[in-house]
Amino acid sequence: MTQRPASKIWEKGNWNLRCVRIFHETRDVKTFHFVDADQGETQTLFRHKPGQFIVLRLRSDAHALNRSYTVASPPSRPETLQLTIKRDPNGLVSRYMHDHLKVGDVLPVSGPVGEFNSVDINSRRSLLLLSGGSGITPVMSILRYIYDSADTETDVIFLHSSRTPADIIFRNELSTMAAARDNLKIGFICDADAEDGMRSGLFSFALLNEMAPDFLERTVLTCGPKPYMQAIKDMLFMSGFDMKQYHEESFSEASNRRHPENATPDTVGPQTGKGRLPDTIGEAESKLPASDPPIVDSSAAGEQVVNFRISGKSENYKAGETLLAIASRAGIAVPTSCQIGLCGTCMLKILRGEVEMDEDEGLEDEFRAEGYRLSCCGHPKGTLDVEF
Repeated sequence: MTQRPASKIWEKGNWNLRCVRIFHETRDVKTFHFVDADQGETQTLFRHKPGQFIVLRLRSDAHALNRSYTVASPPSRPETLQLTIKRDPNGLVSRYMHDHLKVGDVLPVSGPVGEFNSVDINSRRSLLLLSGGSGITPVMSILRYIYDSADTETDVIFLHSSRTPADIIFRNELSTMAAARDNLKIGFICDADAEDGMRSGLFSFALLNEMAPDFLERTVLTCGPKPYMQAIKDMLFMSGFDMKQYHEESFSEASNRRHPENATPDTVGPQTGKGRLPDTIGEAESKLPASDPPIVDSSAAGEQVVNFRISGKSENYKAGETLLAIASRAGIAVPTSCQIGLCGTCMLKILRGEVEMDEDEGLEDEFRAEGYRLSCCGHPKGTLDVEF
């Protein structure tokens, strides 16, 4: 009898994944199944925390593209890693995945990472999972893990909002799960064409109170478009909900990202080797104006300020704040993706001053030498001038 080689465990780092299956979930959503491209005879088992994500390391011509996608499969199904991706008409990478990636192709990735997961979150035994559109993927990973674990003590209500019944991702699987577990309740809310048993319209406090009347006693995990999650936060806050029991995973909209000039899905492909991190994403879209805006230097007075040279804005900050948070408060939209220093999307060029970073894995040496720093995990020290 031939003994099967021991398995290798997938850990955080850089990996090459080979696509082995592509499944159509809805008209504009596909699930891509991957295995370790370098596993050989020793099978790699994917171990991650339910809800975490990975970063795809791609490029368009000479420009690196890094995109974060949630691992939709749970660690209880370790033979393959699954990414469920919606095709966004404005999304460069999502269109590449849908229109060009095929079975057998290999993609370099980094990860898994992410604090939104069912292991690190200290939750109650009763959960309320809320998702909108393609934001279903991280909460689905969490739900799948609970289901596979035959956990009968955790009571779960899962409410998903979608445009129409035809757009509900994982609909059949969710219905099968609910039928098999007494401690799982599934509810669908559709903007239009709601079927029997579904709710019609947008998610509201009335629907929340009807479908999860004990929501004040639950831990809430949610993911979806920003307006959707903001509405949920407002409902919970106004109801006196303990916001320490509220956890969300955000994702950046494709329409808010800047793409390299002339980039199309046809020009996208995998990075080779270790790969370079973005050389245009995070840089200024235009050159410095002929007349530079005035620079505030308040270091002598003991104040802390960041000057955004191209935007012509200056913003005071408190010790410990990230450069990304400071820019956001000043009304400056810095492209961002993973927000934990891994993907490199948010890097900014520092013209003067010092930035201390919590994490620098997403910043290659050549860009560091040119003065770039990661804004998502970079903390300015004293007066700072930024080319943005």
